[in-house]
Amino acid sequence: MSHYDVAIIGAGPGGYVAAIRAAQLGLKTVVVEKEQVGGTCLNLGCIPTKTLIMNAEILQEIKHAEKRGLKVPKPEVDMQGTQKMKNRVINQLVSGVELLLKGNGIDLIRGEANVSSENTLKVSNQEIHFSQLIIATGSSNFIPPIPGLNEEGILTSTELLELDHVPEKLIIIGGGVIGCELATIFSSFGSKVTIIEMQSYLVPLMDTEVSATLMTSLKSSGVKILTNCKVVGVQRETSNFEVSVTGAKEVVLEADQVLVSVGRKANLKGLEALKLDLERNYIKVNDRMETSLKGVYAVGDITGKIQLAHVASRQGIVAAETIAGKQAMMSYRVVPSCIYTIPEIGSVGLTETQAKEMYKEIAVGKFPMRACGKALAMGATTGFVKIIAEKKSGRVIGCHIIGPNATEIIGQVAAVMEQEGTLMDITRTIHAHPTISETVLEAAHVALGEPIHVIKA
Repeated sequence: MSHYDVAIIGAGPGGYVAAIRAAQLGLKTVVVEKEQVGGTCLNLGCIPTKTLIMNAEILQEIKHAEKRGLKVPKPEVDMQGTQKMKNRVINQLVSGVELLLKGNGIDLIRGEANVSSENTLKVSNQEIHFSQLIIATGSSNFIPPIPGLNEEGILTSTELLELDHVPEKLIIIGGGVIGCELATIFSSFGSKVTIIEMQSYLVPLMDTEVSATLMTSLKSSGVKILTNCKVVGVQRETSNFEVSVTGAKEVVLEADQVLVSVGRKANLKGLEALKLDLERNYIKVNDRMETSLKGVYAVGDITGKIQLAHVASRQGIVAAETIAGKQAMMSYRVVPSCIYTIPEIGSVGLTETQAKEMYKEIAVGKFPMRACGKALAMGATTGFVKIIAEKKSGRVIGCHIIGPNATEIIGQVAAVMEQEGTLMDITRTIHAHPTISETVLEAAHVALGEPIHVIKA
């Protein structure tokens, strides 16, 4: 029988980071993981999709190579080779996480955890005792109760990312982040892709101008988009599927593969004995990541807060530091979001609509990528930077970028916002030229009413 200061269920970006921080703080720590370390992000989500999106970007570059004076033979997609490459990346990162756990003196136990009390859990026949528990069991794909979605061959992102061939026709149910990223990948690979979305816009939580630009870009690459539409049934035929869709009118679409991408659900199995308070079927936590049961914490997707790997990691650090007696608090005020479409999207803080609702007066600066020298040189002029500030103080409260390197440069605005910085703080900072990041500087100038590289409206 083993006893630990901290037991952690789940070795995803919330669980393994919590384990490392707990071990650093001198706590004897064990992690229980029933599958691969790294969780959904590393094995089934963030890393696999980003690996494949790189292939999509290469294909896009080749497609437009002739405009740059380069003659390149038409490429072919080898999905088996692509999958081998993707799996090599995943395996290397999984090994890296395992090495980090071992190097920090953390015990890793393989198997499914069943918690019997707030101080005991079992993995197969092994009983583990602990003083504090961190639940980091994550989430899994949600399948809505639509007739036919239980048919064999209906895919979630997990199965789609394992395909050894490129579907001829792919229907994606759900136009959120995952749906749009996978549409980008498979349309670049040669699939005829259709996205069906219930809302008026794709990625509906994003700034509406960003969403509209993404829709235009996806359509120009051949993706068919049906918004304000609902799937009412799926019928399996001999070699394909028929998807019934209602909107302005009812239509039936055909595809050889159907992807369901409408959200996630909490993984609560094995936790029933704790009788924790739930909120929207997720574990309810406070800003110290404490649950309704003393000594039990929860981090990551299982909390239903913001389902992003970097949020889970920060929550894991807060939980570990709280257990160690430090004054740690989780804040969701500045959380960047990234979407790996072509072009990329980076977002942090309030959208323009939200800012108008919350503040008396706001300043908005928008700078187009077509006016950026580096973007023009790259041939990547679709998109813009929009920066939003509280008018009186100039404090930056939001930024939304669609364009090349958006997921990289959004971090500089997040850093400004974390320090409650202003538009003037950005304009006084010398930005390197020529870079994509200087579009943030230009947008700040526009918001202050003193544009440099665009004519004042």
